[in-house]
Parts: sequence; C-alpha cells; structure tokens
Amino acid sequence: MSLTRQLAQFIAGLGYDDLPKEAIVQAKRAIMDTVGVALAGCREEGPSILVALARERGAEGPAPLWGWPLALPAPQAALINGASAHAIDYDDVNVNMRGHPSAPVLPTAFALCHELGLDGRHLILAFVLGIEVEAKLGAIMGGRHYALGWHPTSTLGTLGAAAASAKLLGLDVAKVEMALGIAASMASGVRANFGTMTKPLHVGLAARNGVEAALMASRGFTASANALEAEDGFLATFLGGRYEGSPLPPLGQPFDIVHPGLGQKRYPCCYATHRALDAALELAPKVKASEIAKVIVRVSRGTLMPLQRERPRTGLEGKFSMEYCVATALLDGRVAMSSFTDEAVSRPEVDRLMDLVHVEEGPEDGDPSQMWAEVAVQLKSGQSKSLRVDVAKGDPRRPLTWEELAEKFRDCAYTCLPPDQVEEALDLFSHLEDVESLDRLAKILQGKGGDI
Repeated sequence: MSLTRQLAQFIAGLGYDDLPKEAIVQAKRAIMDTVGVALAGCREEGPSILVALARERGAEGPAPLWGWPLALPAPQAALINGASAHAIDYDDVNVNMRGHPSAPVLPTAFALCHELGLDGRHLILAFVLGIEVEAKLGAIMGGRHYALGWHPTSTLGTLGAAAASAKLLGLDVAKVEMALGIAASMASGVRANFGTMTKPLHVGLAARNGVEAALMASRGFTASANALEAEDGFLATFLGGRYEGSPLPPLGQPFDIVHPGLGQKRYPCCYATHRALDAALELAPKVKASEIAKVIVRVSRGTLMPLQRERPRTGLEGKFSMEYCVATALLDGRVAMSSFTDEAVSRPEVDRLMDLVHVEEGPEDGDPSQMWAEVAVQLKSGQSKSLRVDVAKGDPRRPLTWEELAEKFRDCAYTCLPPDQVEEALDLFSHLEDVESLDRLAKILQGKGGDI
C-alpha cells in the first residue's frame, strides 16, 4: 500500500472514540496554549497588515478571527489566525516534526469547525490527526529537510492542515488522497525568512492552503494519488532527491501528541535558546551584570542552525539571537514578551553585555539527538559560575503544569480579552470534549475589538 493511501485510510477511518485519553488531555493543553499565543501575537505588525488587507477587500464570512471583531471565510481566517499563532514565536514544538505543530493545524480546524457547526470533540479529533500527519512524515524526513533550508512548520504544516480539514469535511479515502496531493504542491517556506514577518506568514499560508486543498478535493479536484512518495513527489523533492522509500512509523501507536509529545514554550523566542535561557536565568541572581567579564555559551551540535541573528536590530530578530537572549536573561533576570521589543533590543546596556557573550557549538561527533546547553559566566574577580541544562522547562520530559499553562494563557490573553472572559475561555478549554457548540468560545476569542 502506498504511503499516501496509508495516511488517507488512517485519516478517513479514525474516530474520536479511537483516541486514547492521554491524547485528548494533551490536545486540550495544546489548543489552549496555541490560542493564547495567537491572542498575544494577533496585534503584531504582520497579522495587523493581513487584517487591514482583508478589510480593504471587504471580506466577510462565518469564521472568527482571534483578537479581532471580524469574521471571514474559513481559509482567510485560518491564514490570519495561523500567522498570529506564530507571530511571537511562543507556540509549541515537536521533535519529530522539527517544527511547530499546532500553529498550522489549530487555526484550520477551528475555522472549519465553527463554519460547519461542529463540536469540541470534532475539533480535538481533527487537531490530533493533523499533528499525527505532520510528525510521522517529519520522522521520515529527519533533519535533512530542515538543513536544506526548508521550514518544516510550513511544509509539513500544510499537510497536517489538509489532513485536519479533510477529516472535518468527512472526505472518503480517495478524496483524502487528493487533498494530500493538492497540499503537497502548495507546501512552501524557506528559512532565509526567519526573523521577519514572513516566518509567521509561512504558518498562515500552511493553514489556509490546508483548508483550500481539502475544499477543492471535496468538489472533485484531482491530484496524484502518490504525490507524497513518488520519485518526483513531496518527500523526494523536499529531501533533495534522497528519499529512499522509508516506511511511515506506525500511525497512532503511539500518537505523537502523546509520545514524544509537544513542548510548550516557557519563553517567547526560538526554542533553540531555551536550554541556555534556563541556565542563564538560574545564574542571574548570583551575578551582577556590571561584574561580568565574559560569558561562554556552549551548545549541542545543530542548536545554532535556526539562530541567524548574532547582533539583532529589532525585537523580532532578537528572538533568533542566542547572544541577545542570554544577555537579556542575565541583565534582567527574566525573559518575557517585553524582552522582544525594538526598544528592549536597542538598550546600550544589553549591547555592552552582548559583546561579552561568546557562543560555541559542541563537537561534530556528538550525538545529534542529545541536546544540551551550558552557560559559564566569568566574573572580573576571577570567579566563574556555570550551569548545564539538558532538558528545557516545557519539554515533554519536564512539562509545564496545567496551571502554569493557564498562567501563560492569562498573560497572553489579557492584551485582548477582559479578565472575566479569559477565565471563561479557560473553563471551556478544560472540558472542551463536552462543548457542544464552539459559538461561545469563538465569540469570546474575538476580544475587545478596536481599530488597527
């Protein structure tokens, strides 16, 4: 059986009652977290431009925007909510996908669920399926796809979004194959655009294209039935011609959302910085910035690949700078959304401390699956303090609690929602599987409104 057909059969055949309890628990955590970071990101410049364009075109529809008093057709809502979900780089990660799994899938599933009048169980099922497709394909592709310059959150996210949409539309196996084939030709996103508005746009495009692919397939639009595994298909092309026919890992055995799981971010910046940030923040109370002579950050091989901004000029670039992230952690003793404004990055005291931060990557023969970071602070007195972190807080092996995630949601959502509605949203997320209509949640998440 072809790889595309295996995926299509799994997508078409899986029901909510087939999901293990832990998959449902993890889905609710991830859905709450992703909506929260989207609310925090929805008024960033990139999403705001997309909203302005939608308004100029007079677009209207049933699917609500998060944080805006506006509803659009499902594909356009997925585009803007997807871009919002990745706008501040605070969304979750998955090791097999090597990217951010929830941000392309949830905006797609939420928009279609609301448009079709479906309940919380349909949302959970579609969400889990989309992440399963992204992650299992990501496991086949390994690190080469990323190393070639592609952005897996966008490329694989397009297929995950298409899978979620196909499930919600009730497509049969043959039409799911078509949806995946169409999505394969819509997948895109290059890492050269990291640190710009186009990186979160990748996610919005993946979400929108997933909806469009499934809607087209539902009307009889055709594609190759083996577009993923063909000699000139998705896998071979995005792996630089090196796909050797590796089989899919067993689907749902376990679900990737359960194991290895999703890492929810503690800090609103590139996940590659998080181990070093954990170390720097633990050291920060023990040192004064004025007494620092040198900071050496040693990291495992491959950590620096997404970190392309040694001397950031903007808050957005600061999210992809190990030097800035460690410097601001040591200087301020905290890393929060306010750490990544243009003003925060341009502070003279941060600039001076960045001059003292030196980043080194581990030996080439190191195990690429073992990630770590060590921060060593050398003081002018000659003393040195260091700390190594192997597992970042928020990693599935060291997860944030529900209450910690709820606090993160509050911090993100208060920019758009009044406190009583923040608490109501949290309550709805906690028993999402029992929510018969998403109308109330959708209304809450549109927020206070206001002009661009």
